[in-house]
Amino acid sequence: MHTSSLPSAIAAISRPTATTAITARLSYSKRPLVVAYALSSAASRGRGIPSRAASTAALLARATGSPAARAAGSVSSADRALKAAPVVVALAGRRGVSSSGHYHPRPSVPAAARGDIPEAEASVAAAKATALPPSASPDAAALPADEEAPLLRPDPTLALGEQSMLKLMSLWLVYRACGNTTLVRMAPSILELFKKLHLSWISNAVIRRTFFAWFCAGETEREIVHTMRRLQESGIGSILDYSAEADIGEDCAAVPASTAARAQANVKADALAKEYFHGMHMASQVPQAFAALKITGLADPEVLYRLSMPYRPLRAAFEAADQDGDGCVDYAQFKDSVLAAMPGGGRVASPSGVFSMIDANNDGLIDWVDIQMALGIDNPLARPLYLRSGVGSDYGALESDIEDYERMISRTRAVIQQAAARGVRVMVDAEHSYFQPMIDHVALAMQREFNTPKPALAVDAGAAPAPATLVFNTYQMYRADAFQRMADDYERAQREGWRFASKLVRGAYMELERERATRLAYPSPINPTLEASHESYNRGVRFLMLRIATAQKNNDSMVPALFVATHNNESIERAMRLVRDLGIDLSGEPVMFGQLLGMQDATSYALAKLSLPIYKYVPYGGLDEVLPYLIRRAQENSAVADAIAKESSFVLREIMRRIVGAGGNGGRKDQSTVESTSSV
Repeated sequence: MHTSSLPSAIAAISRPTATTAITARLSYSKRPLVVAYALSSAASRGRGIPSRAASTAALLARATGSPAARAAGSVSSADRALKAAPVVVALAGRRGVSSSGHYHPRPSVPAAARGDIPEAEASVAAAKATALPPSASPDAAALPADEEAPLLRPDPTLALGEQSMLKLMSLWLVYRACGNTTLVRMAPSILELFKKLHLSWISNAVIRRTFFAWFCAGETEREIVHTMRRLQESGIGSILDYSAEADIGEDCAAVPASTAARAQANVKADALAKEYFHGMHMASQVPQAFAALKITGLADPEVLYRLSMPYRPLRAAFEAADQDGDGCVDYAQFKDSVLAAMPGGGRVASPSGVFSMIDANNDGLIDWVDIQMALGIDNPLARPLYLRSGVGSDYGALESDIEDYERMISRTRAVIQQAAARGVRVMVDAEHSYFQPMIDHVALAMQREFNTPKPALAVDAGAAPAPATLVFNTYQMYRADAFQRMADDYERAQREGWRFASKLVRGAYMELERERATRLAYPSPINPTLEASHESYNRGVRFLMLRIATAQKNNDSMVPALFVATHNNESIERAMRLVRDLGIDLSGEPVMFGQLLGMQDATSYALAKLSLPIYKYVPYGGLDEVLPYLIRRAQENSAVADAIAKESSFVLREIMRRIVGAGGNGGRKDQSTVESTSSV
């Protein structure tokens, strides 16, 4: 199933990325040491930088000659960096620091990022007043100028007319099954029973001819590429998604994997990286395609979980310390609340040194984006903060998790280099909230590396520069913290100088997230109401549309990219109106729309008819691998019973029209406008 042209980079993806200090600028007294470092490897960057030959403490000893740094060699590797002399790590491009090392004032926090909705609405009105006329934007010109007329007119006949009678009958059965909430709720238990009775061949045959046939592209390259090309002929792009999913066990924090299990997890991740290489090859056979990437496939999910553990306590501690609500904390607040929330915070010998490491412009205040940028796991000096405080503690990561993280980064980079080599854009999927912080971190690291104006790196040394790619991160707007996280990441992109690209979805793990939160007695990460999720989603779209319009007006070379992934027609209508009212030029696809394969086809084909950028998420894989995905699709459909009943009636009407041979527009007249109440 794999192509013979897989790159030699495969051999390198199991090795940890070399971490090398490349420059050091020394100062003394109250002016803290500044060490600028880069994370790089000879295999991935082609610069010939040697592997790390000594610990961070030894490196500091050579750079500073300080007794504290020299003495650090006598303590455990978990404590070396934090017991060394006070150190500041200033990443080029950070807030307040340019690539030349000069400081700049802290940028103001956007009103919409602070949650100031009235001011955001005023910005929309101002942007509308100064927007380019529709004639200046070819795609916006295709949208009706009438303020009252609906822009979105879904027509099920556009999609159903292309289907065979057998496919229509299969689809009708799928919708009827999804409409049976009892059947959907019992589906996992039923499938497990068939498996225990050794009758899976029966259930698999039924699923393959119904749910799998409608919601998945296939199992072979020929089937998958055929599906993508069929969509392309209708003006619809594809996002190829290898739909194998992974999760964690209940006791993964308290009972780490054995050495053998860890080795097996890394072998499995290496194999999946190769499968992603093949996915890039398939995606490249259709112009302008995307490929989706699940980070949980490139590392043991338990490693991601343990590395993600500090995020929620750290964020809560920061918000509690920010007593005046200005988005910043001072040194005392940081030391007493924020630093103490980290697993290794109690081992820090010099909290003031850590604060200085974050406070790059020395104004005595730091915000949340400062903390994210300076205390990320990529910073060798910050890594001990993520490690457990001692024997018996189950809060935080293990030292072996850091090694596995390096392997994961190498795999991820190799996969995205393949995407760049083939001109394929990449979407990093969102997953469960309890390891989403580390998924976000990896996505941001890859965006910082690949979403820049410079040409993407060639896969093989000496090869010609590869075509550029664009890496998107995914935000699940049904989460209570989603909007603020998205706004923070946008601000980080501005400070670090890379193109922000995001896909907004409502979310796909609501029931699991709520059930787990209840069972483990922690606050649910999900918005309390459906209306709150709708507002969060629409607010996020509006936030980014405004910035896209502003960037285009200013001829910015890095216009943000927004992928509006939803089945909710009201949200799509709102987004279309913003495109029209703000005069956004869609020729470079700064705004795109998307739905899942087999869902909301009437909307997808209507958008294609308007020549708007529209894509389908195209899952593929073996039936056993995609079963969790198919079960979630059934659950999502079941949750919107009215919409499913309506979709089912359209399919049945098309079947009956063909049976009675009505011809012409028989049964189609009242289908020109379809409204969906889907919350997906």
